[in-house]
Amino acid sequence: MDRFRLHFFGLLLVVMTGGLFWQVGQYGLFWDDRVNIFENHHFNPPSLTHALDFWVSPYQRLYIPLTYTVWAGLARIAEIPAAQRRDLKFSPRPFHLFNLAVHILSILVVFVLLRTLVGHDWAAFGGALFFAWHPVQVEPVAWITGLKDVLSGCLSLVAIWLYLKHKRLPYILATLAFVLAVLSKPSAVGVPLVVWVLDYSMLRRSARQCTLRVIPWVVLASAFIAVNKLAQPDTVISFIAPLWARPLVAADAVTFYLYKLVFPVWLGLDYGRSPEWLLHQEWIYLIWTIPFGVLVLMWLWRDRKPWLLASGGVFVAAILPVSGLIPFVFQDISTVADRYLYLSLLGPALSLAWVLSESRKRSVWALSLLILLLLGVRSAFQVGHWRDDITLYNHALRINPLSWVTHYSLGKALDRLGIDDDAMIHYRESARIRPTYADAHNNLGVALAARGQLDEAMREYRLSIQIRPDYTEAYYNLANALASQGRLEEAFKHYKIAIKTDPGYAKAYNNLGIALAKQGRREEAIVQFREALKIDSGFAKAHANLGHSLWQEGYLDEAVKHYSQAVYHEPDFAEAHEMLGRALAQQGKFDEAIEHFKEAVRIMKSK
Repeated sequence: MDRFRLHFFGLLLVVMTGGLFWQVGQYGLFWDDRVNIFENHHFNPPSLTHALDFWVSPYQRLYIPLTYTVWAGLARIAEIPAAQRRDLKFSPRPFHLFNLAVHILSILVVFVLLRTLVGHDWAAFGGALFFAWHPVQVEPVAWITGLKDVLSGCLSLVAIWLYLKHKRLPYILATLAFVLAVLSKPSAVGVPLVVWVLDYSMLRRSARQCTLRVIPWVVLASAFIAVNKLAQPDTVISFIAPLWARPLVAADAVTFYLYKLVFPVWLGLDYGRSPEWLLHQEWIYLIWTIPFGVLVLMWLWRDRKPWLLASGGVFVAAILPVSGLIPFVFQDISTVADRYLYLSLLGPALSLAWVLSESRKRSVWALSLLILLLLGVRSAFQVGHWRDDITLYNHALRINPLSWVTHYSLGKALDRLGIDDDAMIHYRESARIRPTYADAHNNLGVALAARGQLDEAMREYRLSIQIRPDYTEAYYNLANALASQGRLEEAFKHYKIAIKTDPGYAKAYNNLGIALAKQGRREEAIVQFREALKIDSGFAKAHANLGHSLWQEGYLDEAVKHYSQAVYHEPDFAEAHEMLGRALAQQGKFDEAIEHFKEAVRIMKSK
């Protein structure tokens, strides 16, 4: 009977959560999904060897090797056949569905955990549904890159559940789950404090017992903190809050999250609450009184309502690593973000479950049901904002019109749709709000170059390099502009700097090869094209360029192979079809040549 009840509640949670979030399987890419996965040269092609690269060193200044390994596995599943590709090599659908699957698994663990703590099935179900349906959970579930929060949160929940069993084997497994959680996202280093709070407040063990059991986890957490500070040193953060101000920043974060917990409206991508902005607000010196007052109340009620102190402790402990006490890169944009609350919602979920387990009043249950329904409705609306990038970014700008990173992201989205004028407006606005934002200047340069305004474009590229001296893409774009003006020697210099700053940047090798070929240095060009293909074997333009240089050097058979690879990886590559047709005709394969000429004509007409 007990097993049947578990299956019943589990199935109900799966259906209700899946019903709320099912739309995400149809969604596309947002924010840095392209950089992290879809344009990441480590996934060209996705392989175990490439996945191991993430374990050796951090990528994008964040050491999350387990998350990248999972993405590598999903990329193998999600790879789109070359003949069906348009914009992306991988389908976003498997990535979105995996996020949802991990979120559902988290909810099931929350249910089992709450059931253990409060001993009441329906109360645990209510708490788990609160965790599942709260609107702040939409961001990590609907955003592919949000997997790092969902996966880390799920593994953290497993670690907490196993830890509380207080047996040797579960403790070992709990430790393993904790390590995997931190390898999914470093913010899981707050888990030792979470388990200490639950062990002490809910299971009523002594402070000494709790501390002794948690010491190994604290040691592990300290090691991971050190590793991630090496990957993300303070030098890469534009503003570091002084030590005296960091508790104020953290107090503001806790207050903000309490507000969003109770009143989850106006949820956006960027709240603009950076330490630099906060320290210019007079009220920052008073904001600490709110979390302090809540803490005092919980302490005064600790004997009558121990669950209240436990819930508050869990809520704060889980967000402590990203509260601003230790600087982190995203603070340049905002200290607070919806996704940072993923694990923290275990605290409020515990409160609701405990209240329901202790109450026999119908009014309390009715009110709780109403709250859950309102949260579900609110989340359904929030999920709708994520249906495409244009909708999401416009919504984010309504929440924070001064979000320079959202203006930039909207500009890129408009650029991909060919809406160049509007894209340029948003690039300029991003650069105006944040003059030191190198990406905005770089992309503004790209937009200007597309209009033929090369001198203005190069000024933007040089400015972005001045802001960020290791900016690979800006060097690459500057080299392209110089090459188009015939200034090849200058272009060579900047292509080589781009390659030096990022040896895995295949496009720089390819375009350096093109520039060398223009000078008749075909043998050197061939070397560069081959380097590009070592990095990205599906790089159609590099295949075509290599094929052309080989043909000119007299290697016709090898040229045909590379032209064939170019049209295989990019079926709508008209120029490659034409060149392949010419090469085949020279080999006397006229029927095949005619087919490729026809395909080239069809593609050109369709454009």
